[in-house]
Amino acid sequence: MDPSLVVAVASSAGDLEAVCELLSALPAEGGIALIVVQHLNSERERLLLETLAGRTILPITYAHDGAAAEQNHVYVITANTTLTMASGCLRVTPSPSGPHHPGDILFRSLAKELGHNAIGVVLSGEGSDGALGVQALKQAGGATFAQYPGSARFPSMPISAIETGCVDFVLRPNEIAHELARSSDYAGPAAGVARRTLVVDDNAERVVGASWRRGLPLPPEASSSMSGIADFLQHRGEDVGATIMLKQEPIA
Repeated sequence: MDPSLVVAVASSAGDLEAVCELLSALPAEGGIALIVVQHLNSERERLLLETLAGRTILPITYAHDGAAAEQNHVYVITANTTLTMASGCLRVTPSPSGPHHPGDILFRSLAKELGHNAIGVVLSGEGSDGALGVQALKQAGGATFAQYPGSARFPSMPISAIETGCVDFVLRPNEIAHELARSSDYAGPAAGVARRTLVVDDNAERVVGASWRRGLPLPPEASSSMSGIADFLQHRGEDVGATIMLKQEPIA
């Protein structure tokens, strides 16, 4: 398999809009392979593919066992299955009984298989799927994104991921797409990620959806000079949101 970036997206079948927004903002030649996993049953499987296909210019298909993940293609999980990657190929197996976390499973698989060439994205969804996976990706040198919870119909999954302290970017779906396009220009730490900048948007309450409540932890990379921002966040009113974004910038 070409060692290009592979992006895994975990989201909820109850909110296709977040995935559609991300896909519609991706360029045709972004140089990444993108895999979408959700908690799907057979009734929603066809709806997912048809809906996403109408919102992207990229070729989109179901993930098939043994297939290679090609650049500038989108792969969608099928109903009642688990999707992983091994030896450069997608592996599709029946879902285990009991609680199913397809995002965590795929993220951890990509962390082991690709290391810094893997990217995990957690979008709107109920539960905590993706939270364990982003930790595995960060430990392996990969990059991680979460949807800004104030823009999510179901903010539980993004919040759970963010609270691990292992999320690099907290952005709206279309902004995630723009960063993914930029990421393909410098594939991970091998190309030299120099620094991370914490950005606070005081106008976040203007975004669509409820403002996210205070309490987002500062990432471990934030220096002591960020203590003023930490105090500021802790004393904000409950109804005022803040967008927090940990941006990676390539070495000049």
